[in-house]
Amino acid sequence: MADNEGSTFGRGLMNYIAQKLPYQGNLLIDNIGNLNPKYKHFFTTGSRRQEQLARHAVSTAGQHDPSSMLGGMNINQSYQNYMYANLEQDKSKRLRDYRVMAAFSEVSDALDEICDEMVNIDDEGRIVTLQLRERDFSDTVEVELQREFRKFVEYFDFRNKGWEYFRTLMIDGELYFENIIHKDHIDKGVLGVMAVPTDLMDPIYDNVQNLIIKGFILKKPIVSEPGQGGQANVGSAGPDKIEIVPFDRNQVTYMHSGVWNEDKTLRIPFIENARRSYRQLSLIEDAIVIYRLVRAPERLVFDVDVGNMPAPKAEAYLKKLMANYWSRKTYDSKQGNSVQSFSPQSMLDSFWFAKRQGSEGTTVRSLEGGSNLGELDDLLYFVRKLYKSLKVPVNRVDPESQYNATDATMLREELKFAKFIIRMQQNFAQGLKDAFITHLKLRKLWTNYKIKDNNLHIVFNPPSNFHELRESQKLELKAGNYNNMSGNEMVSNSYAQKKYLGWNDLDVKANREWMRKDSAFRWEIAQIETAGPDWEQAAMAPPPEGAPGGAPGGAPPPAGAPPAFGPPPPMGAELPPPGGEVPPGPVPPPADGGVGAPV
Repeated sequence: MADNEGSTFGRGLMNYIAQKLPYQGNLLIDNIGNLNPKYKHFFTTGSRRQEQLARHAVSTAGQHDPSSMLGGMNINQSYQNYMYANLEQDKSKRLRDYRVMAAFSEVSDALDEICDEMVNIDDEGRIVTLQLRERDFSDTVEVELQREFRKFVEYFDFRNKGWEYFRTLMIDGELYFENIIHKDHIDKGVLGVMAVPTDLMDPIYDNVQNLIIKGFILKKPIVSEPGQGGQANVGSAGPDKIEIVPFDRNQVTYMHSGVWNEDKTLRIPFIENARRSYRQLSLIEDAIVIYRLVRAPERLVFDVDVGNMPAPKAEAYLKKLMANYWSRKTYDSKQGNSVQSFSPQSMLDSFWFAKRQGSEGTTVRSLEGGSNLGELDDLLYFVRKLYKSLKVPVNRVDPESQYNATDATMLREELKFAKFIIRMQQNFAQGLKDAFITHLKLRKLWTNYKIKDNNLHIVFNPPSNFHELRESQKLELKAGNYNNMSGNEMVSNSYAQKKYLGWNDLDVKANREWMRKDSAFRWEIAQIETAGPDWEQAAMAPPPEGAPGGAPGGAPPPAGAPPAFGPPPPMGAELPPPGGEVPPGPVPPPADGGVGAPV
């Protein structure tokens, strides 16, 4: 071993793979440094939380020794078959089957509906965001982490390729990206990502029961040297066609559908749920086409009067008439004359029946074609079943249907669809989070800022259409309950705000403060409407001489009007009580700015 001679983990992983692969293990171990020279740089990166938990778990079978890597494959001896040998031959066929299935028109439309909801751009132009939780980071640290995350996300180019990523995930069930670093500048972190074909990469599980991935195997095709036709080397069967390249698990950004097969040995795409519906729909479509071809044309029914002929003569008479009818006169250029030629269409579209003496004679009548060819209820049933198996609301089958907010059934289906989209986004975000942790550890930011796994949370923007509509309806229900209870004089308004609107004390105080500001603003608007825009200067100007009580020009107040109050007293002056007595001291300001008692 060249580059990873001191890597205990690398040596253990290679021994583990050598025991499981149907190839020569020693050659693989000796060449790991040449096959993947950047393998050793990812050993100490990434999240090790699952491994640490499994090492201390009582329920986990086997010993989780990082030097041996032999901990607990609690399945039968066919692990080598289903994980490597079969996947080398069958995985490509299985993926090809899924891709053919995804090309079916109804399945393709359903996948388009799903993928269109996966990528949502917010007002700030972001598709995925980083949330820092469980700890208060300083503003400087938070700004730097957000900057690193935006730079890391740009490698995937979700704005232009996000739709394609999610569609591939729905069809293939897995996504692989190689994290690219510079061998001389490891501290720069991940510099980019490179998509790896799904059918060339396989995960290595320490234990498929605890879903701990130890690494990945790339089956790299070997291309012949120039001058040999540029074709793959097929000189020997099997191993010489590919080159096995091991990858550390942190060297690959891995996303999966979250769906297993029945014995939990293979990751399968989500469209596997629609396989039966897809086949039934394709069969019913073929059956409908065949039925239309057979039953669509009208047929002729010949009721031939055979009188008292014996059965053999009646049969011969019918055959003679049928032969004459099946042939038609056409012109033969070789003979230069008209000839009788066979007409197979006449044979297929007619029926002949013999009638006995006493009947109405020979008659010809028309037999109608299929009368129910326009009825497609059976076909629409299987189309709806296909959409339902893919979690797509069945109302989207009809492009002319419109959303009705009052339809509770339709809203429930749309909400279930939105939750399904969020679950798929979370599976994608988990792989993105693991890769971002690797980037932070390479940048030395993980240890410098003492970040933990639960401090980072990556979220894709949820489907906005019906998710926001549901939130609006929930708010409408809360507002209705509040209005009903706040109108009851036996219920406190503040208590109703906290009980039915879900406000806390800060929300209630903030609402009161805004009510005060709104009242002051309304009063100011009223003054402007009464005295004009210069009402403040007019109010502060002293009254003219000879104007008693502040009346302009000394004019007496109109009859029946209350006496004028004159200018306001100076700030801090004592106000006389209503009875005319002067209070002993200054009037204190009201508590809490005059709003009332605190909540």
